[in-house]
Amino acid sequence: MSSSALVNALLTNALLAGLLYGINIFVEVTKDEQTRLTGINILSAITTAALFTFVWKWNTVRTWTFYLVAIPLFLTSSFDLMITIDSWLMPNGIFLKGFLEAHDLHLHSIVPTVFVFLDGTVLQAINLIVIYKMSQGRSARSLLLVPAMSLAFFISAFTICTLTSGIPLHPLTVAFTPSALIYVVLLPLGVLRIPRNYTLSPKNSLGNDIQPLPLVTSALLVAGAVVIVAKALVLAGVRNGLLDIVRLNDPLILLDDVEKTIPFIQVVIWQYVLVSLPIFAISILFHFKTTKPAILWELAVTNFALLLTGQFIFIVGSFHSKTPEDLRVDSTNAVFWIINLIPLIASLAQIENRSSLTSQNSKAKKRS
Repeated sequence: MSSSALVNALLTNALLAGLLYGINIFVEVTKDEQTRLTGINILSAITTAALFTFVWKWNTVRTWTFYLVAIPLFLTSSFDLMITIDSWLMPNGIFLKGFLEAHDLHLHSIVPTVFVFLDGTVLQAINLIVIYKMSQGRSARSLLLVPAMSLAFFISAFTICTLTSGIPLHPLTVAFTPSALIYVVLLPLGVLRIPRNYTLSPKNSLGNDIQPLPLVTSALLVAGAVVIVAKALVLAGVRNGLLDIVRLNDPLILLDDVEKTIPFIQVVIWQYVLVSLPIFAISILFHFKTTKPAILWELAVTNFALLLTGQFIFIVGSFHSKTPEDLRVDSTNAVFWIINLIPLIASLAQIENRSSLTSQNSKAKKRS
């Protein structure tokens, strides 16, 4: 079943492509704006129903998390895969040309553009692995948390930027805003409702016995926190010699490509300060303690999801053709890579350290 599940998931992508192609043709031939919007809503509902019906036919997993959490995350990344392909093909896009031609700067900002690429590639691969594991009756809780939290962080940033915008929004953007509740709240909560398939093992706790690997991990956590603070200070306009190095080698911090709107990149950095920085601090606090709360695992995965999202935007956005030339960097700029890889490496080290303190719980439910 496992390999056929992956094949059928790819066939689901093909079905989605065909349905979106039909919607795109409808958009192209319909001249009346109101008729177009009404038709898009109806066809979108039909598309969603058709996709879930198709998944129900080929899939043998009959759990609420598969259909209410895993599949929505998978279909969202599939949708973004189609947008990515169309973006490469523009101006001759074949799936969502009308959507991509919508004159809304929020849709075409470099931050949403790069995130769509992330969701359609990296997160799509993670979602396919999730389907593979769940088709084998194995837990995919931690893997599911990565795309769920990544989408939650991006959608929350997108919502903040659009709701505080001083420019007219395209009807598609307005129609999309209410779905923020699903992505920011319901899907992450759905993942967290899945029973853990591990327990925190005290036998690997370090106590006062300091070992080399944990010292390296804690040093990376501190370094990651320093980078986040430096980005925030540069954003706030603080000037000194060290911060000037960050400003010159990581110029995307100053990106403001949508007028009369809170800069997307600014919201991303403040997410770092409000979410990632405290998680780093909590992890450092418990690093050498014998008793470690189990929630440290969820915090570590959440931090990785946030930093994967943000740093992917910083790294890819710094080379993207849509980025203003004065904010791009040379691919051989070693300082740029050091600045932007440290937080991501720190979050991976955080996960690795937590995984050494977990053991499989035979009593945990494998399928949920």
